[in-house]
Amino acid sequence: MISVIIPAYNAERFLQACVDSVVGQTARDWEMVIVDDGSTDSTPGICDRAAAGDPRIRVVHKPNGGLSDARNAGIDAARGDRLFFLDADDAVAPDALESLSALAGRHGADIACAGFCSSPGAEAPKSWRDSREEMSLDPETAVEMMLYQDRLNHSAWGKLYDSRLFDGLRFRKGTWYEDLDLFYRVFLRASRVAFTPRPLYFYRSNPSSFLHSFSLRRADVLGVCDRLCGYMARNRSLRLYMAARDRRLSAAFNVYGLLSVNKAAKGEKMARRAIEARCKEIIRETRWGSLRDPRVRRKNKVGILASYLGGFPLLRLLSRFVYR
Repeated sequence: MISVIIPAYNAERFLQACVDSVVGQTARDWEMVIVDDGSTDSTPGICDRAAAGDPRIRVVHKPNGGLSDARNAGIDAARGDRLFFLDADDAVAPDALESLSALAGRHGADIACAGFCSSPGAEAPKSWRDSREEMSLDPETAVEMMLYQDRLNHSAWGKLYDSRLFDGLRFRKGTWYEDLDLFYRVFLRASRVAFTPRPLYFYRSNPSSFLHSFSLRRADVLGVCDRLCGYMARNRSLRLYMAARDRRLSAAFNVYGLLSVNKAAKGEKMARRAIEARCKEIIRETRWGSLRDPRVRRKNKVGILASYLGGFPLLRLLSRFVYR
């Protein structure tokens, strides 16, 4: 059985469409665990009505604790052999669970990953074309691709996991970028990872989400990447450390760029200066090694060259074009 875990906080606008996309699955052996994370709108009622109409749906009502806490509550409540995370404002294709189950079976994989797309109504596109074939990967290669941001993404959603991979592992509560913080620990426990480029998951871009707004909490990614690099340095191969180092550089470029184009709010100046100094330190530490790494994306290499040729003032100038 597959446990579909849906964390929901003030999700009244899109939650019903999300639930309907699961109820309409061609696969039948599933349960849905909706975690109402202390919502203050009509989300609790939507959850309860869904559960009253289908015995496969259960609801966990809890005080607000954030996305990580809600997902953890869903994992704790899940009864399935496999887990699938679905955000409350997203949706899945009608055959998503069936297709991912078959994909995992064909490759003997503990994790099956799907492609995703974004459309205004989070609906399936009328057609899609992709000449790339599905892949069967060892876990280190899968993690390496995610860290280099090469086709596979590190988001928890859109993937089917053997539930045993989460034994003793949970999302870090109170930390933004919780997916980046956990994914490699889960993936490196797998025997094989399978991937299909077919967009079975439909991601809705939400202008109010933290990824589309600015807060100093965006700098949490720097601590997440510090832990990531430390883990790879202590426990894994040089190639994974190099990939983690590049992901850390990407985070520093991103945070530095966001600081450059967003004005400081009242009382933030000292904190911003500390974060900016940390970004500069990371860029200086990692840029030479990443410049020589052939796997590093062109975007990062442009940033590295800019930091050498024009220093941080040039990076600040370029940020106005990238993040405007």
